[in-house]
Parts: sequence; C-alpha cells; structure tokens
Amino acid sequence: MSRGLRALVSGYYGFGNAGDEAILAGLIQGFRDLAPEIELTVLSGDPPSTTAEHAVVAVPRGLSSVRRSLGLSDLLISGGGGLLQDVTSWRSPLYYLAILEMARRARRPVAFIGQSLGPLRRPWVRALVRRALSGVHAVGLRDRPSLELFRQLGLSSPAEVTADLAFLLPAPTESAIEAARRRAGVDSGQFAVVALRPTPADAPGGQTAEHLASAIGGACEEIDLPAVVVAMQPSQDGPLARRVTAAMPKGLAREAPPMPARELLSLMAGSDLVVGMRLHALIFAALAGVPLVGITYDPKVDGLMDQLGLAPAASLAGLDADGLGRGIRETWQARDDLRQRLAARLPALRRAARRNIELTLEAARRN
Repeated sequence: MSRGLRALVSGYYGFGNAGDEAILAGLIQGFRDLAPEIELTVLSGDPPSTTAEHAVVAVPRGLSSVRRSLGLSDLLISGGGGLLQDVTSWRSPLYYLAILEMARRARRPVAFIGQSLGPLRRPWVRALVRRALSGVHAVGLRDRPSLELFRQLGLSSPAEVTADLAFLLPAPTESAIEAARRRAGVDSGQFAVVALRPTPADAPGGQTAEHLASAIGGACEEIDLPAVVVAMQPSQDGPLARRVTAAMPKGLAREAPPMPARELLSLMAGSDLVVGMRLHALIFAALAGVPLVGITYDPKVDGLMDQLGLAPAASLAGLDADGLGRGIRETWQARDDLRQRLAARLPALRRAARRNIELTLEAARRN
C-alpha cells in the first residue's frame, strides 16, 4: 500500500455522545497502531471540537463537504456505531446511505466497519440498505444479530462479526482514574456508576425514571454502594439523569458533571459496579474489567452481552424492577468471579475490534 493513503471517516461524531466519540477514538488508535501512514479526515457535527478531542483533521458533515472531501480521499470508512437503523429516525439512515451512494459514484472503496445493523422497520429503508451494502468492499459487524440481518437482506458478500471499535482504547492510567473520580466527587471509597438513556417509553409524565431509580437505588442502598449517575450524551441524557438521581434514596446518589469519553472510561475503571443502559457504559466497564449490569433497550445491547457471556438483568420493554434489583444484588455478590470472566474475554474482543482495521486495510490494498 502506498504511503499517504487518505481515508474519509463517516459516523455520528461531533455531537457530544461519549459512546460515538469512544468509537472514533478507538478507530483512530487502531489505525495509528496498524497503519500510522494513513491520513484520516473525520466528518463531524463540530469539527473544531473533534480536532481538539482527537487530534485529527475534521470537516463539516454536510453533503457538499462530503462531496469535496471524497474527491480528496482514496477510501471511505463508514463506522462505527448504529448508523443504519430507522428506530431513532428514518431520516438518519438516509444521510449515511447518501454518503455510501456518493462514494459509489466517486468510485471510492468503502469499508463498513464496527457497526450494528438495524433494526430496519420500514421496507423501503431495508431496500435502500440492501442496495447500498451490496457495493461495499469490507464489512465488519459488531454483533451476531447484525450479521444475521445482513444475510436476511439477501446480501452474500463477505462479512464478519468483529467488535465495537471502542475496544481498541487503551486502559486508563491510575492518574487518569484518580482525576476522574475527583471530578465526579468520589475521591475515596466504593461506588457504582449508573448510565441510562431516554427512550419513547420515558415520555414526559412517564414513570420509567422512577421505576429505574427505585430498582437501582434500592439495590445500591441494600449493598451499601453509593451511585454516581452519568449522562453520556448530556443533551439527551441530562434530564433523565437528574430525575433518576433525585428519585433515589436521599444521599445515595450524585450526578456527575459532563465528561468526555476517555474521562468517563477512567471514571468507570475506578468504580466497583456499572449499571448501564447505554451501550458504551457497558463497553467501558468490560474494558476496565468492572462487573456490569445491563439493561437492554435495543438488539445491540443484547449482542454485546452475548459477546461478554452475560445476560441483561432487565429489559426496558416491560421493565421488571424487582428483577433489575435482584440482578444488581447478584452481580455484586459474584463480582470477583465476574472480574475474572471479563478479563478472560477482553483479549478476544480486542482482537475482534482490531479486525475492523485489518479488513479496511485489506480492502484498500485490493483497490
């Protein structure tokens, strides 16, 4: 491969979502480890912020900017995350599909890596996704359900189950862990991190937040474990985090200030338990070998828990508060065994995440 290969990176970057920023950080780390000569340019909702956080060239993500940037690039990297799904909005997948179509017209090879696929509820969206993915040059899907959907779409091109790109992040240092604990106001002692996200089930006036607070707060109070509630995307998670914190037993919980991805990883590495609905809260816990309790709301959470050899403690659909509380208590009781099990799984997940980068490099060499 010639030196100076230029790759354009497309994803949900520059919007203050710690999970997506962790994906980007892992992607950048992977290329710096395996192919430092590649020049990455990132499409971002806030290019100056992306450049400051990741030390990478960033440009606006509008389609006119995409067209210009593709003209200056040799390769498009679409990933990672859950870009092609129509649950959040039908408009969102159209944006990413438009970029894939622009790359096809510009005759640029495409690596579709580190992604979940679906849910795809609308037949016409499924048809557009089938068409777009039939022309990509490398496919690395971060969970098995996504590969199954890929095949259900009638796609026969090579595709592999890899892992989320955030698994390429290095472990935080002790000084970073201590700094994150201080920023969250937990200088010493054991504590749990709670990372939730709003859903349609938690519409204004709904009781989902209170049910979660009752289950999580009751269990944490019983095992004498204070809680730090984090908002991984403050613009979306902040109101829910405040409601949950306020509804927990008095003095048990505190809300952490907004923190970027690496700082949240450090905070969770310094914690003793993570209760997460946000996918990357669970990934951060797994990276740090911290016992975790998963609350599923989307197939991607189920896919991750399967990769970890665990089962979610609860589902937001038909939330069983008693079952969630029981899952927290049981996880705490088995925490030493769980740490060992997570440590045993992590090397394979890191290798699987690295495979995303290898697939991209193989596609670049072929084209």
